[in-house]
Amino acid sequence: MSAAHTPGGTPPRRSTGRWRRSRAAVVLTALTAFAVACSSSANNPGTAAGGDSTTMTIVTPDTGITWTLDDGFGGFEQGKNVQATLLRKPFVDSPQGRGVQQQDVYNYGPYLASSYDVSPDGLTYTFHLSDAISVAGNELTADDVLWSYERKFGTPGSLAAGIMAPSLTDPAQQLKKIDDKTVSFTIPNAGLGTTFLALLSDLCGQIYDSTELKKHVTPDDPYAVKWSAQNPNYGFGPYKVTDYKPGQSVTMTARDDFVLGAPKVKTINIRIVADPGTRANAVKNGDADLAENVTPADSAALSTDPTLIAPQVSNPNTYIMMPLVTNKAPFDNTLVRQAMAYATPYQQIIDNVYRGLAQRKGPGFLLDDAPGYSNAGFPDYTYDPGKAKALLAQAGFPNGVEFTLAVSAAEPDVREAAIQIQTQAKAAGFTITIDEMPASEFAQQRTNHTSQAFILRDYAITLTPPYELLVYTAPNGANNFADWYDKPFQDALATGNTLPDALSPEAGRAWNAAERIYLDQSPIVFIGQVQPNVLVSSKVTGYAWTSDNWIDYFNFGKTDS
Repeated sequence: MSAAHTPGGTPPRRSTGRWRRSRAAVVLTALTAFAVACSSSANNPGTAAGGDSTTMTIVTPDTGITWTLDDGFGGFEQGKNVQATLLRKPFVDSPQGRGVQQQDVYNYGPYLASSYDVSPDGLTYTFHLSDAISVAGNELTADDVLWSYERKFGTPGSLAAGIMAPSLTDPAQQLKKIDDKTVSFTIPNAGLGTTFLALLSDLCGQIYDSTELKKHVTPDDPYAVKWSAQNPNYGFGPYKVTDYKPGQSVTMTARDDFVLGAPKVKTINIRIVADPGTRANAVKNGDADLAENVTPADSAALSTDPTLIAPQVSNPNTYIMMPLVTNKAPFDNTLVRQAMAYATPYQQIIDNVYRGLAQRKGPGFLLDDAPGYSNAGFPDYTYDPGKAKALLAQAGFPNGVEFTLAVSAAEPDVREAAIQIQTQAKAAGFTITIDEMPASEFAQQRTNHTSQAFILRDYAITLTPPYELLVYTAPNGANNFADWYDKPFQDALATGNTLPDALSPEAGRAWNAAERIYLDQSPIVFIGQVQPNVLVSSKVTGYAWTSDNWIDYFNFGKTDS
């Protein structure tokens, strides 16, 4: 998951409380382990997947549950379902059918805010709050909104401040309480509007119950962050946590007083199961309803089973990518980076590793369905070892180059892709050593730029073109994986950011110009878009891909057969 300083946007006008497009009037380790985990919840009669239509069991690896952005970086899925945001992105049907859905990522509608207004100059957004009630029974107020952002920006280590800049950098100055049920945000310029609305719909837009949290404030913990890391029931979301055993299980219970209505699935049982094959078999055997982080091989092998669904969406935002770190040889040379782009066997990786559960629409990384945007005119990077060898010779390496490619041991599909690259790039003159390392070490090297190159799956949560363009390029940013800076690129991006409508054809041309520079320089080789790595029982309806790739449990339904 990636975040960065995110300029760009549209100045929407008065909301009518309906879902509308943002550029117009916008509104609002083993089977035994699995068996043990299930038996530990024997007092929950719906733990087994085959129980009834009101209970679901999800098997997942241990992602290190993080209940909010304020207390670290980890698995946010469960936190997402006990929290809620001012706005939300609606779901539409996926072309796949079979009950699979996907978010409309350029549309922002009501959630904790029932509506909002925009000032004529496009700078001030005034939100009218709903009558939402928290898990603790407190009604949502403007004070909750202001205190939530005070906490997000005042807590050391919080990710929200970095994600929301430059739309929001100083909540004390930019947020204003109008009355108990009305609050306003003022942004620096109107062009930030679309990205600002998208961010309010994503994880950093969660609003907390300040009345409940203030009960647990201490001099050493002025925002109750330490307390809330272990006590998650301080949100306005659709579920509350009724049992939590870190590293083992979570049980979540539906809230009948949720602002959007009672969830259809009343109990969600999350079980930690380390082995991906075991997770896939749990759904196949009917012991679970949904498995997360399933390997592409298992998804492909089981996708023909009529009792299972391997979800596919039209434009997944998870990319398998290979950053080429530019602060050291050999990738301080643009020609060598271009050669690597031609030495990468894109289609072979999609076919052999992802079994077709990935796609390559082009060499770029902006989602191509953004209004006003076109990905025409980009370099045609395909596997062409002859062209790669010629570029290496032009760069002064007629005998080829050697480098080490880092990969995380936690991503077996990515390791398979690295092996494909290692094998096929030999014909282009690249000798590659694969350095497989623990996930923690891999995470560290990806931000401190110590590797020559590395390969991973990653995605931008907020999918406006200016956000996506900056997410991997922000100077000195943690997600500038390739440690790359180019003034013409930054100037082209700045040109787009001066425009009032980030989704207009004029802005689309600016984003195309900036992306073209990026691709010509090739600091990251974008291999392909990867489909969701989940496996779902056909009894489940309402699985939906979301831009943050965490599942929205409220959308679930389940049949008895």
